[in-house]
Amino acid sequence: MEKIELSKWNMFSNRHNSENYNSPDGKWMLKLGFPGFCSTKEELLLEQSICRKVLSLGIPTPQVGEIVEFEGRNGLIYERIEGKRSISKCVGEEPAKLDYYIKFFAENCKKLHSTECAPGTFKDAEEKYSRLLEESRMFPENVKEFARKIIKETPKVFTCIHGDMQTGNLIINDKGAYFIDLGEFACGNPLYDLGCYFYFCHYLPDDYLLAAHYMNAATMHKCWDVFAKYYFGADTPEKMAEVDARVKPYVLFPILDFEHLMAENENLKYLEMNFQVARKDLGI
Repeated sequence: MEKIELSKWNMFSNRHNSENYNSPDGKWMLKLGFPGFCSTKEELLLEQSICRKVLSLGIPTPQVGEIVEFEGRNGLIYERIEGKRSISKCVGEEPAKLDYYIKFFAENCKKLHSTECAPGTFKDAEEKYSRLLEESRMFPENVKEFARKIIKETPKVFTCIHGDMQTGNLIINDKGAYFIDLGEFACGNPLYDLGCYFYFCHYLPDDYLLAAHYMNAATMHKCWDVFAKYYFGADTPEKMAEVDARVKPYVLFPILDFEHLMAENENLKYLEMNFQVARKDLGI
């Protein structure tokens, strides 16, 4: 891991989980993480390895470069995708085209979820969530038992899942679409991914969503309805209700992910509030 001098790099965004810089020649970008958000050398080595494996399966993602260090913080260098915008930003900037962009997002998620991967290629989602469940301090025993039952009854399949599936993690330009932030990429049932997106669309407050996803909660709710229409064919209220009932229990798993990633982070109190709302919705 080499040290990097950032005096000639240009910061283009400062988000809740990282600072992002463009290289002087414009060919590369650096994602410099904050503590708790994929910022240790071990976490970055894993993400680097995942990115290379994902590319080998034909899943579009930026080329990954080297791990670097700046003033005690670690980061990963990626190919710069010129003219890129996330689906979140596209919808935030062009709300009249929400249907178009979310349909595109749904289609790309279906392609991802139809890509098979051999056992052992990536972490196993079922094993990961079983472990996080036992480590959780937030979940009381009755919720743990509810989640164990979900894991046990979820059909075992060997397909690719993103692990943090939401519209901020698909970027596009005039050449195509690319999945990013692959640190939680896994092998498992797409229902775990779908629960993640359902969580983002239904349980986060306006201030967080506007800062991180360029949309408020009402727009995110609409995004889910459009997504479900194109991903599941849920084109009637009855079909939508069936989809929601099927996916909603899986919101517990992104909460486990965030509890683990945030550790003692001050935002953990907001996650706790989200968890209590989800718990009430699920009747547990």
